[in-house]
Amino acid sequence: MQTVNKSNIKKILILICSVAVSLAIILSIYSHNANAQEPYSPSPDPAVAPKGLVEVKMTVIGVDPIKNELETRLQFELKGIYKKGPTYPAQDLLMTVNGANVEDSEISFKEGKPMIVPALKFNLVKGKINNYPFDTHIAKVAISIDPLASIGKQFAPFQLNPVPLEFKFNADVPGFDISYKPMEENSSIFIYIDVSATRSIPVKFFSLVIIVIMWVLSIMALLLALKVMKSGKLPEVGMLSWTGVMLFAFPGIRNSQPGVPPVGTASDFLSFFWTEMIVVVALVIIGSCWLKRYHPPLDD
Repeated sequence: MQTVNKSNIKKILILICSVAVSLAIILSIYSHNANAQEPYSPSPDPAVAPKGLVEVKMTVIGVDPIKNELETRLQFELKGIYKKGPTYPAQDLLMTVNGANVEDSEISFKEGKPMIVPALKFNLVKGKINNYPFDTHIAKVAISIDPLASIGKQFAPFQLNPVPLEFKFNADVPGFDISYKPMEENSSIFIYIDVSATRSIPVKFFSLVIIVIMWVLSIMALLLALKVMKSGKLPEVGMLSWTGVMLFAFPGIRNSQPGVPPVGTASDFLSFFWTEMIVVVALVIIGSCWLKRYHPPLDD
């Protein structure tokens, strides 16, 4: 019997290790490297060489799929005729941006004043959070900068045209792989990109590990309950407490997944709902056996 039990344990361990390795391989194949951003460079009209430009540096500092928000920080560096200082424009500028927290979608910059903007938030227009941990979310970002006409008239006529832009992108948000893709409308004077955010490989792997853990524990509880039912013996009280604790521990294990949304995600349908039901069935079987077979001692 001991040989058989050891053999079964080895098989179970080999199966669990095989599943873990398979999941790791699958996730590595479908991974998205957060640092491999799609390059972007302005493509100005070669007939008219720009005599100045504004470098726009966008850094993603937060992603909240529950609120459907992508939070970013913008930094500017001026060059050529637009430069009075590293971040001080030589004339009044007006930035148009589709930020969700920008009133009238416009931000103005005064001549000789630093170009500082608060953290910008963009709406996540695509993606379903219920697909966690395999959800992908997309935000559309549109940015353009123009000189204000009231100030621009003291400059050469070409300076009244939209300001040439150079775009740089950076993202390092824990738990997400973030990249961007320029759209067809994107140009040297109009930044129009899709910013895509997916769960990182460690998040996906950890979530799948939690799924496997809940399945293994629930199946163990069910097998134990079936063994107790077939044995005809009185189950120990410890079996009831162990199964009962597992029933209330699973919600905590489920919520330990990083950035997990409220109940109802894909990971819940893969494990949480079914494993909770299995544990309840096991608890009912063990409890019924205990009630049926327990006989209190007779008083002498």
